[in-house]
Amino acid sequence: MADASEASAKTADAPEADAPEADARDDVVYSNVSYIAPATVSPDLLTARVLMVVGAAVVGGSSVYHATYTREGQSLDVSTMMAYVAGLTCAIAAQWTLWAWAVLPVAAVGYWMYPWRIDSYVHVPVWGAAALVMLAVQVGWWATPAAVLASAGGAIKVSQPGADSRLHAAWHVLGGLAGGAAMWVL
Repeated sequence: MADASEASAKTADAPEADAPEADARDDVVYSNVSYIAPATVSPDLLTARVLMVVGAAVVGGSSVYHATYTREGQSLDVSTMMAYVAGLTCAIAAQWTLWAWAVLPVAAVGYWMYPWRIDSYVHVPVWGAAALVMLAVQVGWWATPAAVLASAGGAIKVSQPGADSRLHAAWHVLGGLAGGAAMWVL
């Protein structure tokens, strides 16, 4: 007879009972491409390259989750999404000092190692608020479109529309557009 630790390990690896059916053709999978938008309008080549890497990482990580709905895929989704938001914040701060980029690898490693110990409902708004405040200091009212898009995305996420919904896909698109708007005004 298996002991309790083996039983709990098997349960932890199993997909959630209420998880949607895996479907790689789903619109939620393809809406992740929006996270590449900030790299296409970045103010300089270094920023474009870094945002392309973190954008591609979240496209891959989130797409794996939305195509499979597995716990491992969800871990990729969470860790790459957090690194993406940190990357956008570093991109805005890097307009003042290139030392801001030093924060990104530390944040990314932390999110990769501890995706289940970090509350994304705290970390994403904190990174977002820091990014929007720095953006507003740099460009004034031109930060408003990025703030509106980010707020709309945040409202969708807080409403918990479900991982396999058109609103969740809209959240992906709004996240990419908010980052793109921030880079555009820099």
